[in-house]
Amino acid sequence: MPISGPLLKAQAENFAEELGLTSFKASEGWLGKFKQRHHINYGKRSGEARSVDTNVTHDWINRVWSRITEKYAPSDIFNADEAGIFYKLTPDKTLKFKGEKCVGGKLSNERITVLVAANMNGTEKRKLTVIGKSKNPRCFKNIQKLPVTYKAHKSAWMTSQLFEEEVRKWDEELKERKILLLVDKCPAHPFISNLLNIELAFLPSNTTSVLQPMNQSVIKSLKGHYRRILLMELVESEGKTSVNMLHAVNFLSKAWEEVSPTAIQHSFRHVGLYTNPTSDEVKTELEFESDDELPFTEWIQQFNMAGSTVNLQTYIEVDDCLLTTASHTNKEILDEQGDKEDETDEPEPPPSLKEALEAAKLLENYFLYHEDASISQDMSKISKKIQQNYWSSKRRQIKITDYTQ
Repeated sequence: MPISGPLLKAQAENFAEELGLTSFKASEGWLGKFKQRHHINYGKRSGEARSVDTNVTHDWINRVWSRITEKYAPSDIFNADEAGIFYKLTPDKTLKFKGEKCVGGKLSNERITVLVAANMNGTEKRKLTVIGKSKNPRCFKNIQKLPVTYKAHKSAWMTSQLFEEEVRKWDEELKERKILLLVDKCPAHPFISNLLNIELAFLPSNTTSVLQPMNQSVIKSLKGHYRRILLMELVESEGKTSVNMLHAVNFLSKAWEEVSPTAIQHSFRHVGLYTNPTSDEVKTELEFESDDELPFTEWIQQFNMAGSTVNLQTYIEVDDCLLTTASHTNKEILDEQGDKEDETDEPEPPPSLKEALEAAKLLENYFLYHEDASISQDMSKISKKIQQNYWSSKRRQIKITDYTQ
């Protein structure tokens, strides 16, 4: 639908009235500043969306992609994409989730969105950005540092504001290094001006399914590793673990570490964006082709956790089409002003120093009997660090007679 200046001003005044901002007036000056702030320009309407045309994709790769990548090494070419995940899902609950878009309602509390980014040759994976519904999950209480970047949105979706925040943060971290970042065209991926170290490139419209590298093997591999870690936790705790957001971000971070450089290289080559692999990379890719999903599927079938093969396949694919971003209704935009703390995930009590010291000593002793010396040495370092923290916490004078007979 074409958007005009008067329409923008009228909508802004409607929002102001709903929010109780009685003094607000959408003037021409306000409109100009609004457009400048959000990088809005007038332009012609694009054509109707259509199915993927292979001529368009080949032409874009040969003419556009080859030109914009000629000044970058494979290690400096990145792709980013979002994935939706039912983070609490177990195989026995798969069928009730199948086909759920999670626009609202009870099941939307079970989903998160993850921003996944990696470079072309798989040597560098960006720390995951996880988007949940709650700004301050209770289970994060007293946590000093998360292994991911956590953001909040009422629908647990990626928005243009969250995406721009992440890209600008990344741009500052790069210092003098220059990279190319490829993303698809969607409402959550705006053009971002004044970037110093990131060149932002966009896939042609309606080609995401065939040209988006992360959407090939990478996200599938991430989800497979995540679900394996989730099920391992449930088995090891004998079903006593109630998965919360803290578990989810920790499991995702571990799963991301498990995604191999080979899987990432394969994804870029599969869509035709990595066209000059070395002979070693070609050999590795052939091995990867026949081994793609074996770790998770074999593991879950070995322990008979998913029942039938049909349920297993449904469990693997259940959130493949989960929404990660969309245009919002007026009510959704207004409701975002009042995001509340999550009341369902209670914080777990942190282990005490004494408990940590006892656990470290137990593991150190275990590896002396069951593993090689190098692991035992690593555990010794961990034990020593915890021991130092334990003794530094002792501020009163200790009598040795308190602990001896």
